[in-house]
Amino acid sequence: MSTCLCGPTITGPSDCQHQTRGINMKTTLLIGPGRVGRSLALAHKKAGEEVYLLGTDTGAWMDWAADNGIHTLVDPAGAPKQADVILFCVPDASILPVAQKFAAHFHCNSKLFIHTSGLHDIEVLKPISLEGGFVAAMHPVMQFVDPERDIETLRLALVTETADPNAREGVLEVAEVWGAQPVRLKAGIDRRRYHLGLALASNHITALCAWSAELLEPVFREQTWDVVERMASQAMHSAHQDGASNALTGAVVRGDISTVEGHLQSLSEREKHRYAGLLDLVVDLAEQSQRLPHETADRMRAIAKDAR
Repeated sequence: MSTCLCGPTITGPSDCQHQTRGINMKTTLLIGPGRVGRSLALAHKKAGEEVYLLGTDTGAWMDWAADNGIHTLVDPAGAPKQADVILFCVPDASILPVAQKFAAHFHCNSKLFIHTSGLHDIEVLKPISLEGGFVAAMHPVMQFVDPERDIETLRLALVTETADPNAREGVLEVAEVWGAQPVRLKAGIDRRRYHLGLALASNHITALCAWSAELLEPVFREQTWDVVERMASQAMHSAHQDGASNALTGAVVRGDISTVEGHLQSLSEREKHRYAGLLDLVVDLAEQSQRLPHETADRMRAIAKDAR
């Protein structure tokens, strides 16, 4: 780490950005060195940009960044003034405080500021827009796990976006860097329901598969996750191709109450509460498919209620 006369203390492939920055090279600053921040930083770096990654503490992320030619910062005061695009890749609750800090201490006028939250619209960046910054929200519809794999997934992903008019062109340019397909969110969309829908399709399925694996491990041992993946993939494919109601199989849609009761009898009290909530969801879908009689559906709901 060293200090040059033309800027802040930084680490990275060059101590002074003026040694490597080309005349037309874009500069992108990302705040938050978590999974999203690192993956997007790598995407911008591979696009030939000068990239800075800002975190609050030192750590292994700095070594990773240095290995990939990305500058690192731990002091917001050192944010590069020449940054063209500033991406906030921080937890939902941190976006407004970070935006307020940048509005107070950073030259925002005519620069593009983007947050990557699915929950918030651009209103959370109002402190920056009041200072003349162009603001947008871009939410990649994918799971972030590993930067190298993620940038490949990103090229096939949808990214929902909301932007003020001045940010529209910049948003399309960023989407092009990512290789993602932008989808504009319509006015009036309840972002809470949108965000929950994606969480159910990713995080909740992950947790459900983990429970399935726990139940199946005594039988399949080292093949457990192969079995879970195969079953889950087949269910997803069938729901996509034939519709969820038609794809539904098993004891609930057959109205097999004794099997459902047997499931509950095998579970701990904590697991019974968990299963009861899932049972309500499956019963509703089975009833909507018109393959489960209303009377049987009501009996199953009563069983689920008693299990709570």
